[in-house]
Amino acid sequence: MGFVPAVSDTMAKPRSILILYGSQSGNSEELAEQAGKACSNHDLIADVKSMEDVQITDLQSQKRVLVCCSTWGDGEQPDNAEDLWEAANSGAISSLSGLNFSVLALGDTSYDLFCESGKEWDAWFEKMGASRVHQRVDCDVDYEQPAAEWIAAVIPKMAEIEDDVSEIEDNSSESVAPEANIEPPKEAVTKKDKSQWSAKNPYSSHLTENYVLNGDGSGKETRHIVFDLGDSGMEYKAGDALGVIPSCPPELVQELLDASNLNGDEIVETHQGEKTITEALSNHYEIHRVSKKWILNLEERVASEKPLEIKISSRKRVSTKDGELIEDWTSSDEAGDSPDGYQEIGVALNPAETLWRDLSENSESMEDYQWSRDYVDALQDFGHLGFTAQQLVNGMDRLKPRLYSIASSPDFEPGKVHLTVGIVRYNHHDRDRTGLATGYLADRCSVYYKSKIDVFMSPTRSFVLPEDGSKDCIMVGPGTGIAPFRAFLQQRDLNGDTGRNWLFFGDWTEEGEYYYKEEMESWKERGVLDKHDLAWSRQGSEKVYVQHLMKKNGEEIWNWIDGGGYFYVCGDKNYMAKDVHSTLIEICSEFGGMTSDEAKDFVETKLMKTEKRYLRDVY
Repeated sequence: MGFVPAVSDTMAKPRSILILYGSQSGNSEELAEQAGKACSNHDLIADVKSMEDVQITDLQSQKRVLVCCSTWGDGEQPDNAEDLWEAANSGAISSLSGLNFSVLALGDTSYDLFCESGKEWDAWFEKMGASRVHQRVDCDVDYEQPAAEWIAAVIPKMAEIEDDVSEIEDNSSESVAPEANIEPPKEAVTKKDKSQWSAKNPYSSHLTENYVLNGDGSGKETRHIVFDLGDSGMEYKAGDALGVIPSCPPELVQELLDASNLNGDEIVETHQGEKTITEALSNHYEIHRVSKKWILNLEERVASEKPLEIKISSRKRVSTKDGELIEDWTSSDEAGDSPDGYQEIGVALNPAETLWRDLSENSESMEDYQWSRDYVDALQDFGHLGFTAQQLVNGMDRLKPRLYSIASSPDFEPGKVHLTVGIVRYNHHDRDRTGLATGYLADRCSVYYKSKIDVFMSPTRSFVLPEDGSKDCIMVGPGTGIAPFRAFLQQRDLNGDTGRNWLFFGDWTEEGEYYYKEEMESWKERGVLDKHDLAWSRQGSEKVYVQHLMKKNGEEIWNWIDGGGYFYVCGDKNYMAKDVHSTLIEICSEFGGMTSDEAKDFVETKLMKTEKRYLRDVY
């Protein structure tokens, strides 16, 4: 008997719309689900699917497709979109004529390749002959409002598209004879086995080590933290990240409840169903920083407050010389009634409304307010409005997992995962604070008591070691950016790779922040680490950063790259990564005999995109 193809569960049906999401942390998935719910109001039957759950050939039977896709890492597709993207560019299909689409792209403007993944899908659908029914919308980190506007605009347009009934009937009919000699379709990409553990279904791990790496007198707190994977069966490789799901500080939860005059037992509706307000604030919302949406939600309540009126109700004056009564006046409450020589003040400005308008109309004011305040702070400004438990949580950002570059090779200590975590501590408005996740790991995750910590693996497709172990590797990772390179060096050492290794590392001082010094020195002695350049910014008369050391070694860096070497960067995206990027272009221009424009194209196109020998893990 010949092969009989199964009818796809994504086959288009009358009034159907396929909504695909490519999501790393859950935001795109959430928005896809919102779009799916909105379809029911327009007589559309939504099928919301992860990109990893469809085949590229499934798109050929569709009339309507929406894509919600985030950008990950350095312009990469999220992990659940990688296979489909590879298949899309494999030539498996040649045309999507008759398909109607629109794309919602999520990203971060602080990255050079803003919303790159969504842009790639948008361009691909157009190239395949599909019809764009609504322009792509690119969302920054404050994505809620533009995403809601996109959903509100695109769904009615999709609803206006008429189905070709005859075509649907033909596609869905069992027209293939059982004995037909049809070869099974060749999948361009074989889907990899999916771990049972994820952000929605994390593994409960515990710590075996949690200690400070810094030397005496350091102004930083950087910790080495080791997780036990137990019987999870989770696997990883050097370059992957570990997702950690934190909880909010109990003392901050209590402060917020007290400021809201709530007892903690009130029931609220969350994205995870009904919860007590205590549970919601502890495990489902980001309460360490007030959200833009929460502030904007106050509009009606702030604006609807009764105007404040200031009036002189009475006035008495006596002589400073002899105490004689000069004036004794009491208001009659009639309009225009005021003492001689005084003008009515009238209606005073509502300070809460004034603040709200400044925040809503001035993006810089909003950003400053958000980054320096949590909800306890915000209630000092707006708490007089009065909040029910539900009003308090409405508009809060969902609690998101944090991803940390893994600082160990899986072969170094099987069943364990090492992290290098910089603990965030600061004081704002006379209150001591911590980073939500870093404070959680440092202060509330005990090795002794075997604290349970929810984790999952976040694999990378791009920030990986070269398959050919003879290739040279240049690694630039100051501060906690050392983490993946510790994993790389462990793996290269255990593999017996013959390629040379060159590490650029730096921080404030050698005494306080030379992380993993003994390991590094051992690797140097044994020849695993061929070159090791150290930059200390607060040691000596001049500030020295990794890019300065790169310039000093520019010709040799070029020789390694020109010889097929790989160049890696991990760490701060706002300053360090940009400076390193610019320096690398300068090096390629000076020693590669290129103009500035040619060098820029060489680095950003040839090295990064075509040959994938320049790889970044920046945050």
